[in-house]
Amino acid sequence: MAGGSFNGPGSSVKGVGKFGEVMAGEKGKVSYDDVMARLGKIIRSGSARKAITDFVCRELRKIPHYAWVGIYDVQGGELVLASWSGPSATQHTRIPLGQGICGAAVTERATVVVPDVAKDPRYLQCFLNTRSEIVVPIFRDGQPIAEIDIDAETEGAFGPTDQRFLESVAEELGVIL
Repeated sequence: MAGGSFNGPGSSVKGVGKFGEVMAGEKGKVSYDDVMARLGKIIRSGSARKAITDFVCRELRKIPHYAWVGIYDVQGGELVLASWSGPSATQHTRIPLGQGICGAAVTERATVVVPDVAKDPRYLQCFLNTRSEIVVPIFRDGQPIAEIDIDAETEGAFGPTDQRFLESVAEELGVIL
């Protein structure tokens, strides 16, 4: 899990420092810190759960290399898609625990970063253009309750900053989900 928690608008995540900015293509320039500030406000707003997870997916997808973003809930022995943002829906709306990168993240209780999905036999293909994936479990009381799943269209798209940032988002979500 992340090394700190969100401390309010304009602050960075404690123990991580400023996340910095990302630049790419038509989505333009996006600051991880600005995204974290917007997410923190909505996560702690008291809004309905579905409204919060929908907002989180839309906001995360504004980061230029995040092509598809989903939040899956752990329900019994499977993951169930709760919210998503992307150019199209995924056929994987229910994933048995232990299957795919998503199932691995929950069963391993750890973030899974796959720099090249073509080289990982666990990968369950959703989109032809996906080249890399990161899946971050969301915990409450030490138990995985959900996860954030993000696809990118370039190999090696997710670095240490993405991982720390998304683990911080997951930590915030774990408090309210």
